[in-house]
Amino acid sequence: MGKDRNSAPDSKRQSFKDPDVCKYHLVGDCPHEMWVNQGGKASPNSPVGPCKKQHSEAMRERLKEDKDYVKYRWRYLEDLRVFLQKLVDDNNKKAQKVREKLKEGVTCTADTHKAVEGHISARETEAHEKLQAAEKMAEEGNLEVSKKAMEEADYLAHQKFRLARLKEVAEGWMDECCEVCGSQISWRAVEELEARSKGRDHPHVPGAWHQGWKRCREALKKVTEDAQKAREALGGADVGEVVDEGAPDPFAGRNGRGRRGREQEKVKPAASRSRDGSKARKTSPSKEKEKREKEKDREKGRGKEKDKERKKKSRRSSSSRRGKKRKSSEGRKRRRSPSKKRRKTKSSSS
Repeated sequence: MGKDRNSAPDSKRQSFKDPDVCKYHLVGDCPHEMWVNQGGKASPNSPVGPCKKQHSEAMRERLKEDKDYVKYRWRYLEDLRVFLQKLVDDNNKKAQKVREKLKEGVTCTADTHKAVEGHISARETEAHEKLQAAEKMAEEGNLEVSKKAMEEADYLAHQKFRLARLKEVAEGWMDECCEVCGSQISWRAVEELEARSKGRDHPHVPGAWHQGWKRCREALKKVTEDAQKAREALGGADVGEVVDEGAPDPFAGRNGRGRRGREQEKVKPAASRSRDGSKARKTSPSKEKEKREKEKDREKGRGKEKDKERKKKSRRSSSSRRGKKRKSSEGRKRRRSPSKKRRKTKSSSS
């Protein structure tokens, strides 16, 4: 099983710890596979897109076979929980904006009312003008043109009636915010309004967007429970703590310090000791801040001293280069002087 099933026996075996293996898939459902279309591919409106890592059942089995399976499973569950929680929080913020917009009256029903009223007034004025033109043409004896104008006026009156009917129907429309996906939905058709009164789902529910957020929220509940159980199985330790101090950290690298150890060093300050070696009392947070500020000032002073030393060295190097140039130019002049004397002696002897 796995990509390395046909590889040589002496080659390196692939591990579930490799960076190209999806850790979310090892302990649950990958969030990238929650928003899919009918073909099983990532939906174009997916908030996370397709997953670029490997989803392998063989890696799941190798994780279960590992001696530190409980620790790794706990860590991966916690990472998945944080990722899903962030997605849900962002969606809840967008849904809150939609609800505020609906409370202010910015709805599809209100927009439709405004648009329909404008079209009704326009059709009414046009029909009135056509009627006046038809009467004028009839008085002048142009019956054919008058008949066409009357037909156009009747057509405009029919359009006005249909728009008025649409306005009446739009008054019964309902605009809501979906509690699952956070989208603004409208109940418009007669069948939709009847379904709403009987407690049926909106037509958008079978879509990829709604179903993806439904899976995301359900997965968040399940992963939160599983992570809590895994934490209790490990004695209630935090993600950044090492459960057994004597045992090696499974996340440790070459230097023996893993991700948890580094986080623990950042969170836990080193205990101060007195001159005799015994543990001293804990310092107050204000004193700790003063110490940090003093250390920062010392570092700045050291940096300034280093800059001064660099400038001195650069000046010395530049002065030494100038001295070398002067010596070389003097040596050249000395070499040229005997040749000039020889030329003079030759000229005098001639």
